[in-house]
Amino acid sequence: ESPVDITADYLTYDKDTDTYHAEGNVIIVQGPMILKTDSAMLNTYSGVASARGNVVAVDEGGNTLQGDNLTMNLREKTAVVARGRIFFKKEHVHISGDPITKTGEVTYKLNRATFTTCDCEEGESPAWSFYLSRGEVTIGEFLTGRNAFFYIKRVPVFYSPYVSVPIKRERQTGFLQPKPGYSKLRGFVFRDAFFWAISQNTDATFHLDYESIRGVGEGAEFRYIRTRQSSGVMFYDHFHENDINRVREFRKGVNNLSRPLSASSERWFYRLLHSEYFKDGTNIRANINLVSDDEYFIDFGKDTKDRSQESLESNVSISKNWSVYSLVAQWRFFNNLLVQDDSTTLQKLPEITFSGTDTRVFVTPFYISFDTSLVNFSRKQGITGQRLDIHPRLSLPLNPGGYFDLTPSFSPRATFYMVSEDPRGRFFDRYLYEAKVDLTTTFVRVFDTEFERLRALRHTIRPKLTYTYVPEAVQSDLPQFDGLDSIGATNGVTYSLNSTVTGKFMEDGKKSYLDYFYLDIAQTFNINEATRKLTSVSDKRRPFTNITGEARLMPAKWAAVSAKGNYNYYMHWFDSYDASLGIADERGDKLNVTERFLRATSKYLEASARARVIKPLDLTYLTRFSFDRKKPLETVYGIEYTHQCWSAVLTYTERLEEKIIFLTFSLQGLGKVAGVQGAMPSSF
Repeated sequence: ESPVDITADYLTYDKDTDTYHAEGNVIIVQGPMILKTDSAMLNTYSGVASARGNVVAVDEGGNTLQGDNLTMNLREKTAVVARGRIFFKKEHVHISGDPITKTGEVTYKLNRATFTTCDCEEGESPAWSFYLSRGEVTIGEFLTGRNAFFYIKRVPVFYSPYVSVPIKRERQTGFLQPKPGYSKLRGFVFRDAFFWAISQNTDATFHLDYESIRGVGEGAEFRYIRTRQSSGVMFYDHFHENDINRVREFRKGVNNLSRPLSASSERWFYRLLHSEYFKDGTNIRANINLVSDDEYFIDFGKDTKDRSQESLESNVSISKNWSVYSLVAQWRFFNNLLVQDDSTTLQKLPEITFSGTDTRVFVTPFYISFDTSLVNFSRKQGITGQRLDIHPRLSLPLNPGGYFDLTPSFSPRATFYMVSEDPRGRFFDRYLYEAKVDLTTTFVRVFDTEFERLRALRHTIRPKLTYTYVPEAVQSDLPQFDGLDSIGATNGVTYSLNSTVTGKFMEDGKKSYLDYFYLDIAQTFNINEATRKLTSVSDKRRPFTNITGEARLMPAKWAAVSAKGNYNYYMHWFDSYDASLGIADERGDKLNVTERFLRATSKYLEASARARVIKPLDLTYLTRFSFDRKKPLETVYGIEYTHQCWSAVLTYTERLEEKIIFLTFSLQGLGKVAGVQGAMPSSF
């Protein structure tokens, strides 16, 4: 019913038939749709229109139809186009056919059709395409066809009597990419998965892992979103081992993967993640992890971090938040993967904490806060029981002269125990207090600049001094569940310094900020250690603790350097540190390097890089190198080629226990369609 505007070199109107005839440079406009052709006829009474010669039609979504001849019914929204070509912009799909018949608003029938997502010049063959003798299309759903040939350029690669191809970007039900492969340990490998789009807020994935020599695995993952703030994931994986001893022989000598030999032929892992938020401020969270054996993650971990984890925690928590108070109850269960028998592992079932932030005491200048916890410690063997810890804090914030913030505070602490299986008794208690004085101030200076984008630099310095006193108390007779049961005497001064340099930018009338530099350091001077009596000639006082620090430098948005460390003041070395460098450019090149050092245990380097050799070709590299072992724990080399409508990824991975080659092809709009994988022992 929308008005139709017709422009042409020659335009005539037959009143008896209510028909328009247009010849030469015809342009027909109806609402957002534009049609161009050499000649056209439009019967406004019947709604039938036809166009002949160089037909080009574009709708409001940017979809384009081209052909030699077009006949359409505007009322029924149907059409037939000879030697037609359609481009759907949102899905980036090209379809050609002779003819193409539009049978409804979003449905088409095709004869001698070609489907592709590749752009190409007129007369050229696309990089890949499907040829169909007959087909049907539902926009936003699927293209189905009979007698289908898959072409690479002009070469037919394979044939299928029937094919179904998605032509939408939203998630959809169907099989994911298969992953065939072979290795000496596993034999012939075939991995595949089926994705089920159950509803708008739920979906599931079912996967199969077939290894002809080793065994068969299967699993499922269910995902759901109940509300915008409540969602969850359930995952289960199972694998049947034909010979677990053969698997252990395969990873023999990889000493960083040693675990208790607790695995049987049936191996599984279950995970439940759930978050539930209520309007009254109540939150429920669950993170449950159950595993069949301590060796599971060695064989099925997705990465090095997964394969080397030493414990597994499950917890369920319920919390209620008010304006200044919060109540949290959580059940925490620990699975120690380094020991076969977890009967002595301490569990917190449950742990309840009630805390309050600083609140003014009536009309006085004093503020009060508190942290209270009640824990039930449980295990099959060893001391168990309950512990109640009450820890309020009374503070007096002062601002002398308006230059400094001075806050003295006093925190008494009372801890009560009721235990079992302890020969020393059933009831214990402990009384302590902490006296503290915080002194801090802030210096800020703003430097204006003459740059067009960078308008100003703000330098902020926050020095702080803290005196803390905790008296010495006898605690050797208390049950030792965790660190709270042994609080050391403290009489010391801690200094800290925080400094930030922030840039203010103005672009297109919008403000933005970038922290160019951040520094935070702290150290404590122990007065008790400085004044204690020496016990021998060689005995030395060491009142200064290690210096802890963190620094971040971002000279530009494309580069960042960060470091965090613990420096030994007396030995003049770092006991531990993490240092990282990240660089990225607009072309797509990236470099990330991280060194982690812990003097007592390990030192290793993590590095990843992506080099864009030419626009479609990237080289990738990832490694974790152990300086202690003087060899890499894992190294991955990759080549990625990205075309406009397809891509290929080739990776070669070297691990301590095996080497893997993996090749994957992806077609735009179809996802990963093929993969080839090979693996072999490191000694092969």
